[in-house]
Amino acid sequence: MIINLSDDQDEVKIPKKAITLLKKGLQAVAEIHGLSEKTEVSVSLVSDEVIHVLNKNYRGIDRPTDVLSFALDEAEEPEETGGPEQHLLGDIIISAETAVRQGKEYGHGLNRELVYLGVHSLLHLLGYDHMNRDDKVKMRAEEEKALQKISLSQEDLDQDGEDADPVHFAATVINLASEKKEGTEDNVAASKAGKKEKAERSGKKAEKKDRKLRMRQNDVKRMDKTTQGLLKKALKARENAYVPFSRFKVGAALLTKEGDVFTGCNIENSSFGLTVCAERTAIFTAASNGVRPGEISVLLVVADTDDVTSPCGACRQVMAEFEIPIVIMANIKGDVRKISLEELLPFGFKAADFS
Repeated sequence: MIINLSDDQDEVKIPKKAITLLKKGLQAVAEIHGLSEKTEVSVSLVSDEVIHVLNKNYRGIDRPTDVLSFALDEAEEPEETGGPEQHLLGDIIISAETAVRQGKEYGHGLNRELVYLGVHSLLHLLGYDHMNRDDKVKMRAEEEKALQKISLSQEDLDQDGEDADPVHFAATVINLASEKKEGTEDNVAASKAGKKEKAERSGKKAEKKDRKLRMRQNDVKRMDKTTQGLLKKALKARENAYVPFSRFKVGAALLTKEGDVFTGCNIENSSFGLTVCAERTAIFTAASNGVRPGEISVLLVVADTDDVTSPCGACRQVMAEFEIPIVIMANIKGDVRKISLEELLPFGFKAADFS
């Protein structure tokens, strides 16, 4: 499984061992559940203030919690012909500060608590829940399987006192000075200024994380299921792009009227004129499988651009040749824009014009 982990907070110093164990715990879940090596999950470590904002915006809960899960795998996807098997699972958000507190409260330390929260959240992304007693028992059993696999289950900890508190909490929490209540007036003033600056930084981080999640989660949810599915397929295809010169990866996915999906990526060449765009790769793959003009319903193209990605002139001409009525332009942030072929290529020339 591909784990994209980022530490987006300054309040807690996360030991390398904790990060290593967290990744091992997530991989253990992936192995137990037979997830593909190309399954992808994003993990972010944030502060209490950031997760507080996310809780309030997404769940209506006005307080910080230990972890949040945002699934991106909710669309019903048609069968795909061609393309990699990469699978975008979702986002895991963990409060590092809460992990420290809970690890200390439960007596098993930060390392184990961080792993547990990651495992717990990944199981949520896989459909497990704990709303009733039976579901809770099932989910707890899955958690133990993963923790046992990396020797971090409660049973292992009971047998090995050395792991009972793997992190010294006084050394873990970086910003202890601001919590002191004693000192001179200058120290008090400095402490207040430091807290204000810290709050402003946390607010900006929360806003940035919230904006990122809204683009990846809320915008995707507002899409119809066809667009969701095509975007995921195009993002997967984009990872296979061969772009040694431009480093600009593009992915495309099209849907036929029969319900088949064909994908493509851009492929560059040392003789630059031989470079083929993702849109044409997808269309030519479909054509080589018997798809003909008038049989494609929609094509989506995606790249890492600030605005949505616009096809080049050559690709527009090929789209016209295959009479693709709708084109969806997108970027990796989840912004999408639907446009008709006539808008994209006014006064286009196609096979029908020969007659």
